[in-house]
Amino acid sequence: MREINDFIYNKPQQNQYWVIQKYVEKPFLYYGRKFDIRIWALVTDDFRIYLYREGYVRTSSSDYNLRNKNNFVHLTNQCLQIKGDGYA
Repeated sequence: MREINDFIYNKPQQNQYWVIQKYVEKPFLYYGRKFDIRIWALVTDDFRIYLYREGYVRTSSSDYNLRNKNNFVHLTNQCLQIKGDGYA
């Protein structure tokens, strides 16, 4: 978190946007599969937060197992998942 704050506050430029995410090693599972929840938020200069009311859930096409190196287990991106055998 310190590195993120240092980056943001030491590079003051207007009209910049950031996406921050972290891999979760022990995720909650939905029917044995990894998932992510996508929502949109706006944080203003004075740290007011606005959330868009709608979002969506994406799941992997294979059951989660940390030892499995198959991307279909770990990633939920639809552009990748549509290529997997378990996609439906």
